[in-house]
Amino acid sequence: MKYIVFGLGSYGSSLATKLVDLGHEVFGVDSQQDRTEKNKNKITYAVTLDATNRDAILDLPLQEADAIIIAIGENEGTIILLAALLKQIGVKRIICRVTSSLQKTVLETMGLTEFVYPEQNSAERMAHKLSFTGVVDSYRVCEQYQVIEVHVPGRLVGSKINEIDFADAGLVLVTVKRKIEEKNLLGALREKMQTLGIITDTLQLKPEDRLVLFGEPKKIRAFVEYS
Repeated sequence: MKYIVFGLGSYGSSLATKLVDLGHEVFGVDSQQDRTEKNKNKITYAVTLDATNRDAILDLPLQEADAIIIAIGENEGTIILLAALLKQIGVKRIICRVTSSLQKTVLETMGLTEFVYPEQNSAERMAHKLSFTGVVDSYRVCEQYQVIEVHVPGRLVGSKINEIDFADAGLVLVTVKRKIEEKNLLGALREKMQTLGIITDTLQLKPEDRLVLFGEPKKIRAFVEYS
């Protein structure tokens, strides 16, 4: 898969490097040449350019990227302007680092829905999230096992929990998350995922639900990607 990471500070550099280690192609972008020089031998491509310059970023493979991650941390204005440019250009998936609730509210109003908090989400967690289809978030329990939040596979939509043999797949269902609507600080409606807690056997899965699963990553991948 191909990713573009804007911002090669501590978090962005760690994320880009981990994605390359997992076998992906990564374009790292930063306005500071010393950062791109530092990372040029660690990632696929390291480019020095001004992320607020529309003509400059158009030279990047924006439409070919599976996701673009805005990992800039030191300038909220640059983050918001870059996000606006990417939305205007029609980029299909933007994941944005946020440092305050107000910044997140502004970005939500612009239509962004995926965010990362570096203080809470390590670069390794984000890399694993991006590494295979269907993953929303992950948490490594130990070397062998992880808790991974995934979109409900299409084949399971409409099924009841007691109709799905998680044990046969070598997995444990921890809980289910379901989408609700609420108003943000500016009064605009936004969607939020609510954790349902202890799940009953008769709960019927909806298309936008998410499963929180415990198990080995390879078994969760097989479960999610099975057709």
